[in-house]
Order: sequence, then structure tokens, then C-alpha cells
Amino acid sequence: MERHPGPLADEKLEPTSDPSQPEPQPAEVESARLLANQAREVLRSRGLDDEEIRRLADEYVALDIGEDLDAFIEWATERGTADRSA
Repeated sequence: MERHPGPLADEKLEPTSDPSQPEPQPAEVESARLLANQAREVLRSRGLDDEEIRRLADEYVALDIGEDLDAFIEWATERGTADRSA
């Protein structure tokens, strides 16, 4: 399931942001942390480590993909697997 950046992604990314490491806006950091914490147990069982989970949650929120837990878990699983095989 490929998810594309949401409609606010361009507005949310700083001009100096590293496009390979999207970061949430300061006001969204807590949302990304909560998402990572809620998904941690499932994503660990799928082979992702805590650093990957945090990075993926940051990216998911920063790219305005959403905040739905199940959708994030599916996206992070696919993304984490793809990152390891690259």
C-alpha cells in the first residue's frame, strides 16, 4: 500500500529540510511520538527497531500522510522492509 504525501506536505516541510529525512513541525512532534509509541510493539515484532520506528513516524506525520494507527503500521512495515532491501 503506497501512500503519497498529503496536501499539506509542501507547506509543512521547511525549505532547508533534507528531503530524505522529513521532520514534523515542532507542533507535530508529539503526534509523531504518540504514533510511534502506539505502533512500537507491532512494528518491533515485524523486525523494525526503535530508531526506525521513530524515523518512520516522523516522516509519516511530516509528509501529512495521516495519523491513523493501522495505516501507519502498514505503511511503516512496507517502508521499513523496502529501506532494508535497498
